Amino acid sequence: MKLQINDSGSWRHIAAFAQEDERDVRARSVKLLVVINERAKLRILDDQNSATATCKGPDFNWCEVPR
Repeated sequence: MKLQINDSGSWRHIAAFAQEDERDVRARSVKLLVVINERAKLRILDDQNSATATCKGPDFNWCEVPR
């Protein structure tokens, strides 16, 4: 799985992680996003590079991407 950020119009890779770490990655990445750039967005990609979840302000809640 991959974590990506969009803070200037394009998605960029931040890190790869194991699926069993997804819960921690979601929680910790939101804390970082709130501090560094409240206009940025995050997304998680699965191993096939399909978005599975997104997160953006102002509430910074993760939303599942419909399949």
